[in-house]
Amino acid sequence: MEEYIYTLYSIKGIGPIHYSKLVKYFGSAEKVFDAPLSTLKNLVPDNIALKIKNTSKDDIAQNLKFLEESKSKCIDLLSEEYPEPFRLHEMFPPVLFYRGKSPLITSKSIAVVGTRTPTRYGVEVAAKFISDLVENGFMIISGGARGIDTVAHKTALQKGGYTIAVLGCGIDVYYPPENRSLLQEIVKSGTILSEFLPGTKPLKENFPRRNRLIAGLSSGVLVVEAGDKSGALITARWALELGKEVYAVPGPINSPMSRGTNQLIRDGAKMVLGIEDILEDFGIGLEVAKNEVQEIELPPTVKKIFEIITYEPLSFDEILAKSKLCTPDLLAILFELEVDGFITELPGKYYKRKI
Repeated sequence: MEEYIYTLYSIKGIGPIHYSKLVKYFGSAEKVFDAPLSTLKNLVPDNIALKIKNTSKDDIAQNLKFLEESKSKCIDLLSEEYPEPFRLHEMFPPVLFYRGKSPLITSKSIAVVGTRTPTRYGVEVAAKFISDLVENGFMIISGGARGIDTVAHKTALQKGGYTIAVLGCGIDVYYPPENRSLLQEIVKSGTILSEFLPGTKPLKENFPRRNRLIAGLSSGVLVVEAGDKSGALITARWALELGKEVYAVPGPINSPMSRGTNQLIRDGAKMVLGIEDILEDFGIGLEVAKNEVQEIELPPTVKKIFEIITYEPLSFDEILAKSKLCTPDLLAILFELEVDGFITELPGKYYKRKI
């Protein structure tokens, strides 16, 4: 069946509107090719009707061979695998291409988006949120791009979660090129998805369309870092139009990478300071999240240092003064906390919490 979907959708001149009209009328893409020319001409322009009738069985067989060899799948709005959220709005494409797992969407799906050039703060915050989301059973959706998208997919994979990369090009095109290995890893346990025909290049105009799919697949959109003209803000606007919750991580007011997220919060997006701010909307795991830090068991001296360190960077000298320890002892404890993943060292011998 998918070879007929692919063949019909790839005929020049058949866009989403003509495709939807044809398959709804005939009941499947396969039946469109068996239809009388006169009936086709009543539904689509004459030149498109002739292209359909001139499609040979060899053309269809060749397309099936391509799909099998490239391990690509295609589904349309009549397929069982077609994402349920897309059935609710005609703005979504009638045909989707994917590799990997079938894109079965659950109510616990969060899109994580942000700048392609994140700060260290953005990378750390994104990784922390995604780790917590995966641990609470959420699937992670993002756009396969550089920056926050890459952090989203990599962290989800590292934590054993399910992730979907929605591309602004064909599913057989690796973009950006440096994410080739990442996209190949996603195919093994997750899904790469696109509305664009295989072979489609990553043209600039494709990405706003890609962003609407990301918003449509998700139950909510988390924006970690975004400049005031970031594409992540387009995804946020699509989410709002679709009635989805938009979550935004605040950042320093003097950071260009936080202007977009801070503006979202000013304009009504939900500010999130921790995983509990998202989980409360789903009614799950609140007490576990709130008590996470309190349940950490550390030796008294180590715990004392951990409690001194906050989420705002502190210099070594500041910690030393507050701890009243000698330098070698403090260095040993800081090293232990960093190795165990409780804190991180920043340039200039500054330290901050990771959890």
